[in-house]
Amino acid sequence: MNINRRNFLKWLSLSLITATGCNSSKPNQTHNSILNLCNWADYIHPQIITEFEKKYQVKVNYDTFASNEALLAKLQASKNHYDIIVPTSYMLSQLLKLNLLNKIDKERIPNLKNINKRFFDSKIDFNLNFSVPFSWGTTGIGYNQQTLQNLSVSSQIKKYGPTDFDIFFNNGFKGYMTLLDDPRETLGFALKRLNHSYNSTNINELNQASNDLIQQKPLVMCYTCDQVIIQLASEDSYLSLAFSGDVYQARRQNKNIEYRIPQNGTSFWTDNWCIPKGAANIDLAYKWINFMLDPQIAKTNAIFNGYSTANQAALKIMPQEIINDPNFYPNDKALDKCEELIDIGEFVYNYNDLWTKIKCS
Repeated sequence: MNINRRNFLKWLSLSLITATGCNSSKPNQTHNSILNLCNWADYIHPQIITEFEKKYQVKVNYDTFASNEALLAKLQASKNHYDIIVPTSYMLSQLLKLNLLNKIDKERIPNLKNINKRFFDSKIDFNLNFSVPFSWGTTGIGYNQQTLQNLSVSSQIKKYGPTDFDIFFNNGFKGYMTLLDDPRETLGFALKRLNHSYNSTNINELNQASNDLIQQKPLVMCYTCDQVIIQLASEDSYLSLAFSGDVYQARRQNKNIEYRIPQNGTSFWTDNWCIPKGAANIDLAYKWINFMLDPQIAKTNAIFNGYSTANQAALKIMPQEIINDPNFYPNDKALDKCEELIDIGEFVYNYNDLWTKIKCS
């Protein structure tokens, strides 16, 4: 079997199945509704979906997407098919501009009280009028501490690991590194390395970042999002530009895997529950959001997918070894150096064009 991110998480769910307490649930409502959910692949513990279906005597249709742009395309082509979608911060901004989201009726989500108060100060959706934060994370450096010893890198890197994005330009990793197949993230890290903004709309800065990545390309094994976990865990890759949760999941299989937020900061983002306009089952959508904000459910899912939870009540019952790791739950000082990816309007076409140029160079 080809072990990719999806198969890995299916295997992983078997080891977590007892953590939810799902099998003890009894239905308390009988009707034949269907919840149409569009989310990132394998982002929800399978037993959580089973418990929700049993509790409300419903069916969850779980559709997936590989990028925020793919989500937008699905939403625009779906003809009001979805009841719940999960955009990341910058796509949330775009969906608001396009007037594609229902306003949230907070009185229908009692568990909204569990959300960390800092998320209500969102620059994109202040006071959470159209979105409910689900998971959040950073994009940083995933690496194998043990394999560093076999590479032509400095003794400081071998001892302490990488500290900044310059590591991706180190010849010692040639053929053993991956970058994300994502123009905003990969051009973004190249911009950040040059002390520019992840959200730069300066064409000269963007060209400079693009040229650096073209020069750096011979070091890269591949550009990928879906294969990061297994490549790190299997030691095909020693170094990866990666989402924090993916590195967390790789570390479950390989204890030598570490994650580092660069010392001068990186990108951070939030994934959010939203109800699109035209949703067929709004009542069930609210039940789903409230259910997912239950502290025990949120805790189990955060342990499963490896991303940081926005649920303050769940955070209080999370394992200490997880929440005490500053690279997965960074403090305010570290987050102050990070940037949230935002909607940059039509300038995004420049990112996409240069990304094509990089990959075809």
